[in-house]
Amino acid sequence: MKKLLLFAFAAATLASCQKSGIEGNPSSSTVSTENYTALNIKTSTQVVKVAVDANVLNLIYNEDVTLIADSGKLNSNWAIHLKEDFTGTQLADYHYNSMTKFGVNAADWVDDNLNNVIIRSSKDTLINNKLFVKKRIVRTFVYKQSYNSAAEAVKVQNRLINTTDIIAFTAYFASIEMADTHSNSSNTAKLIYVKN
Repeated sequence: MKKLLLFAFAAATLASCQKSGIEGNPSSSTVSTENYTALNIKTSTQVVKVAVDANVLNLIYNEDVTLIADSGKLNSNWAIHLKEDFTGTQLADYHYNSMTKFGVNAADWVDDNLNNVIIRSSKDTLINNKLFVKKRIVRTFVYKQSYNSAAEAVKVQNRLINTTDIIAFTAYFASIEMADTHSNSSNTAKLIYVKN
């Protein structure tokens, strides 16, 4: 009897195991795979919250990007890299800090290797019977700039609130051979500044 109970418990335990990153059964979608390559970047409007505290301008940018990767390609590569290009945005003029996965407050640096980044969510999805993995990346960039007076900081804040920029993103798979990068993907998003 003990062996039968042990066998039933072991079978139930093994049946409940699932691959990390999969949330239940893959969801199905009617989206055509013609619009999806091995690696895709999906963006929405990116928001920078702007506030002034005494003579300090505070900008908080919460990056929110979804990568949709071919499951087979994802499993056969070592990493996915995601890079932001702030060139041409108001944020390019300021220094920032970001918190790493390991609790380090990094200055003017964010890890682009997604193996070293906390992924907000990761789930498998079927797109016309082809398995893709959706990974949502949310990271915070904190900018602070001191000015000679509160009035000067408010003036800059007001200028920013009336600005809309375009931020660019690139992503690629990296294999074990560091020089071998492939399936490059890029996309842009509107970057808006709102008063916090």
